[in-house]
Amino acid sequence: MNPQQLEALVHREIPITKALEIHIANLTAQSIQVTAPFETNKNIHNTAFAGSIYTVATIAGWSLVNSIAANNQLSGSVVLAKADIQYKKPINGKIVAECSIDDEQLIEQFIRSFQRKNRARINLAIHLNEDSETKAILNANFALVGH
Repeated sequence: MNPQQLEALVHREIPITKALEIHIANLTAQSIQVTAPFETNKNIHNTAFAGSIYTVATIAGWSLVNSIAANNQLSGSVVLAKADIQYKKPINGKIVAECSIDDEQLIEQFIRSFQRKNRARINLAIHLNEDSETKAILNANFALVGH
């Protein structure tokens, strides 16, 4: 799955992402970068809206898990099972969510679990950065549930 295919899936499956102008900026087998423009996602304080920050982070995790599933021929639905966000500082520009799974064994365990039980979970830390500074972190548990 390439970034354009994944972005089309995101916009089709979660229509609000199109209105928020969410974009899959970068995608590898183990990482993703998702962005959304400031102007579409700002609040009355002229900072990024907390709901948009949460949504962009959630979409980054959801999209990475969907990509992993597609790349490994795992058929199922990705759902957010649990999440906790920490807003550290206001975001004053484009929202950039980045997630990377540095330990390949986590992906392999996820795949094996799904193959055995037709469901699997994975914990992800999604960082929301501005000018190389982390402004928020979403710690999320995503599940892949077989059809």
